[in-house]
Amino acid sequence: MKDKKVLMTIEDLSLQYEGADSSMDTLALSHVDLTVYEGDFICVLGPSGCGKSTLLNIMAGLLSSTEGTVKMMGEPVTGVDWKRAVVFQTPTLYPWLDVYKNIAFGPNVRGVDPKEAEQRAKDYLNLVGLQEFAHAKPYELSGGMRQRVALARALVNDPKMMLMDEPFGALDAFTRNTMQDLIRKIWKETKKTVFLITHDVDEALTLGTRVIAMSPRPGRIVKEVEIDFTLQMEDSQEDARYTPEYISLRKEILQLMGEGRGGTK
Repeated sequence: MKDKKVLMTIEDLSLQYEGADSSMDTLALSHVDLTVYEGDFICVLGPSGCGKSTLLNIMAGLLSSTEGTVKMMGEPVTGVDWKRAVVFQTPTLYPWLDVYKNIAFGPNVRGVDPKEAEQRAKDYLNLVGLQEFAHAKPYELSGGMRQRVALARALVNDPKMMLMDEPFGALDAFTRNTMQDLIRKIWKETKKTVFLITHDVDEALTLGTRVIAMSPRPGRIVKEVEIDFTLQMEDSQEDARYTPEYISLRKEILQLMGEGRGGTK
């Protein structure tokens, strides 16, 4: 990693939710350390309730930690910022705007030159393959198409990092595979840094360049591994998924997720 530029640092991060009294407090994250480099595609795995979404929300500036620090490009993260785009499992689109206007909304609000904003919106509309649906309303689209709009709307602001919270979890298997291929293509073409949360081990292994496994609550990083299966992908996932390296790593991660074993890294 020495030849890669640091984008974000997370040091000794913990978050505790307060209950009605101290006996009801919940420790969601415990002493998380992570360095994110430019161009990373990080996939985070862990059992339900382990703090994956909490970590993402802190990185996005939507939550504040109880302890520790998060810095992006050397500056503390103190709130939301266009440099960090968030894509949720359920697309957050404006139902009264058509596809094009949803995508162009961010640049227009930020005061980007109208001609530049228009060109950006058209470019990302084409990138996600929805140019024929530019004037359709969100309710006229399928779930996968709405998620494509959400991706384009996040990318059009030219963020430094994409934070994605199980963006394909609500999709059927066929649409999910299509969206995985699309986000891989977008990552390769735009060189954006991606931080993606998933419950799907195969999704993590076939998309990420780094996979992070978290323990049951309180969430700790119990394993971090660099992989290149996604760089081997062409039109099919089959070759990578049947290699001994893939099968062995998949088994190891499933065991870690189930048992919460391993030391903090």
